Amino acid sequence: MVKFTIQSLLIAVIFLVGVLLGMQQANEGMRKMKGYNDPSLERVIHVSKDETIVLGQSIEEKKEKLQQIEAFNMFSKAGQKLATFVHSLVEHMLSFMQKAG
Repeated sequence: MVKFTIQSLLIAVIFLVGVLLGMQQANEGMRKMKGYNDPSLERVIHVSKDETIVLGQSIEEKKEKLQQIEAFNMFSKAGQKLATFVHSLVEHMLSFMQKAG
């Protein structure tokens, strides 16, 4: 089961990288077809010493937005509480089964 999960995640990551590279190639192809540099066509990924930009937005900006969203995300907190409850329930059930067996 663990091997399957790792293989599935690896395949998903490979496909994601492939999609991003394909988007970059399509962008460059559009620029070549036009014959001039159009500033409205942004690069998909731009990496420099100071920052990394994905789809026209820096990673730092995305992190800030996620932090703001997480501050008001009540479903996330409810999910964490539910996960903690289920985890403790399973632990108690397993300990009970060990004592009974």
